[in-house]
Formats: sequence, C-alpha cells, structure tokens
Amino acid sequence: MSPTKEGKNRPPQRHSSGCLVNTKMSSLDHTNSNMGERIDPSTPLESQFWYHGAISRTDAESLLRLCKEASYLVRNSETSKNDFSLSLKSSQGFMHMKLSRTKENKYILGQNSGPFDSVPEIIHFYSSRKLPIKGAEHMSLLYPVAIRTL
Repeated sequence: MSPTKEGKNRPPQRHSSGCLVNTKMSSLDHTNSNMGERIDPSTPLESQFWYHGAISRTDAESLLRLCKEASYLVRNSETSKNDFSLSLKSSQGFMHMKLSRTKENKYILGQNSGPFDSVPEIIHFYSSRKLPIKGAEHMSLLYPVAIRTL
C-alpha cells in the first residue's frame, strides 16, 4: 500500500463493535454521502466481510446496536435454510428482511426487488439506491458491519 498523502483516505478502520469508523485525513471529503461502502459483487458471499453466517436475529441486533443508522449485515435465515436475512439499523430500530432464492436460482430482497444473480449483487445495488422495503424506502445500505475476528 502506498503512503497516505494529504487529501487521500486512510483505509477504513473498524471499531471493536465491527462498525466502520471514518478516518479521513483531510477536511475535503469528495465521497458521495448517498453512496455506501463499495461492495465487490464478484466476491462470493462467504468471503464478504459483512456476511456473518449463522448468527441469530438477536445477535445481529446486538452487533447493530452500537452502529449508526443504515448499518447492515447479512446472515443465514433462521426460518429458511436456503435463504438469508439482511439486518439493518433504521431510525425506528432494527429491520430484518429476507433475501430469498427463486425457482430460477436468483435472489430477491423482500417481495419488491428485481431478481439478482447473487446476494453480493443485491447489496452492491442497494448501496447506491433506495431500498424497496416498506419502512425503509428512504434508506440505502451505507455501512457494512464487519465480522468480529477476536
């Protein structure tokens, strides 16, 4: 990694809660505040740092509690073994949305999203667009919560 120069961003650092901590070196912030952290949709779900695997809804809420609004993580669904859940912190509390696999082997978020080839593609798409979920229409996926590797 090259040395950090004035005006460049440091790599994101993680708070012990797993939340991203903003460590900009310059007061000039050229990033778009409506864009979430860049997600590589070509990386398999199991390799994404925001995929937490088989954690419970309660554990997801515990991780999100210390994070800011629009923080999210993906976990295995507790009710459908082939599906996943997107857990999100909103201004009203926590939301848990199903990421379901269709018969065509595509994934959809809730009931109103278009089909996507993978869960990382859904996360990538909604990191820069508003969610198609009632109660979260004003939100995008901005702050991925990292797995705690202690």
